[in-house]
Amino acid sequence: MRIGIDVGGTKTHVAAVGDDGARLDHVVPSSSWRTGALFSDSGNLGRLADLVRSVVRLDERTTLAAGMHGCDTPAQVALAARTLERLLAVPVRVVNDAELLGHAARVGECLQMIVGTGAVVVGRTATGATITADGYGWLLSDFGSAPALLRESVREALVRADRGELGDDSLVAALRSAYGVPDLTELALAVTERAGLTEWGGHAPLVFAHADRGSAVALNVITEAARRLAQNVASLLARGALGDCVVAAGGVITNQPRLQHELRLALAAVAPGVRLEVLDAPPVDGALVLAGAAPDERHHPAP
Repeated sequence: MRIGIDVGGTKTHVAAVGDDGARLDHVVPSSSWRTGALFSDSGNLGRLADLVRSVVRLDERTTLAAGMHGCDTPAQVALAARTLERLLAVPVRVVNDAELLGHAARVGECLQMIVGTGAVVVGRTATGATITADGYGWLLSDFGSAPALLRESVREALVRADRGELGDDSLVAALRSAYGVPDLTELALAVTERAGLTEWGGHAPLVFAHADRGSAVALNVITEAARRLAQNVASLLARGALGDCVVAAGGVITNQPRLQHELRLALAAVAPGVRLEVLDAPPVDGALVLAGAAPDERHHPAP
């Protein structure tokens, strides 16, 4: 049996394919087993192992691969793999969740981009080294992600207001209404006081809805998000990442054609010849591919 796990910032997808080809899929909120960040609670990986055991029966022929949000360094990858192997008693390979995308798309050398709850671009060099750009978290970075879109919308509104250029912007009005405040100053305070990944991210759909209505704030935020994402791709290429295709997934990029369009324009400007492919399969499919790889390919790196 092959088991694949996609641990995202919002949800966890466990998929299993038996020797007869029958497939089982099980999706739960990541918060149902994860407390805080992946390594901030020592019980997180144990609860993930319990989840796997509750979904499928493991045996001596089982192989497992997991793409995990929060596994960002070789040491973290190795720790997660060793821990899950000890808990589940099966061979385990762990990668960052972004690294599932190319395998799920059946693309060879490529860069992989997640734009959803968080945002990161991942590539590999000719030596096999994994390199990343962004992915530093919703509070300060992760440009293009759901919480960052809210953060940057408020910032853009404040800058425009200081310049006397804000006008009657529909996105700002919608955000004032959502937060129940009368003006931009109170909006900035409310957004700061209620800072949180889910709180901020939940307002991201307003950015796209009001871009369609002509909001200058929304339009500029989306264009700038695309520019930052494209620049992350260009930075990885300059550092030796291989591939002329970016495979992208995540709730924001997958569901927002406007961001896809702006990202293609931005890539053409800073990384000519690099194409964008938005994944149309679940990322967990990439974990199933890795779980079925030869034993030496499943080997996880030492810290």
